[in-house]
Amino acid sequence: MTPLARRAIHSDRFPKPVASYSQGFQVGNTLFITGQLPVDPLTSNKVGDGDITLEARQVMRNMMAVLEEAGFSAGDVVSAVVYLTDIDTLDTVDAVWQEFFTDPQAYPSRAVVEVSALVLGIQLEISAIAIKD
Repeated sequence: MTPLARRAIHSDRFPKPVASYSQGFQVGNTLFITGQLPVDPLTSNKVGDGDITLEARQVMRNMMAVLEEAGFSAGDVVSAVVYLTDIDTLDTVDAVWQEFFTDPQAYPSRAVVEVSALVLGIQLEISAIAIKD
């Protein structure tokens, strides 16, 4: 069996990792996107200051940057996990989600989990898997 090509995805277009991980990792035609945070890639500062809409947009922009850097698109995302510190914000996050994933017939599968806390005191983190045909 031939091993699949593997590569870590790195770019100055997304925030520096806050720990020891890659922003994404591609194995063959599959891209594993690390949980994206609402952090500005230019300043490395948190975005939103408690505004879940602003946090969600920055998380999605960061995810789209990882996809683009790896040669993928939003349409290649097949699965995601959304981590929220307050499940009652899901409707707001979902509205932002629909700005980036616009085809209801092709929405990625998704799990949503309420957690007690996230790094940097943020309210939202999203990880995803994309597959390119």
